[in-house]
Amino acid sequence: MPEQFSAAQEALHKFAKSADQRAEKLRAIRSKLASHELSKEAFGKLPESDELYQAYDEQSEHCLDTLDSAAKLEEKISEGVTETARAYQSDEDATAASMRQIHSGGPGSTR
Repeated sequence: MPEQFSAAQEALHKFAKSADQRAEKLRAIRSKLASHELSKEAFGKLPESDELYQAYDEQSEHCLDTLDSAAKLEEKISEGVTETARAYQSDEDATAASMRQIHSGGPGSTR
């Protein structure tokens, strides 16, 4: 029965690490995309060119913002899972200490 309520600490830490890795990858993708910029002239000289460039520029910025938000979210996931693992470990340590105290007869015991 206790196995039903146990937390796999190693799995939690691996998942947190993988979230950190995803954040790094998202930031690398964002950096790579941000380093490439099309000039206004790349859209031609027709009257619609300015409008097309403006739409491209807005979408490009939106994409970069979305990648940044996704990276931050992955970091928050990592932090949350890491904190959950710490809380489980702290609870397990406290429970083990209580059980040792009970087993030894408690504080002030003459055992």
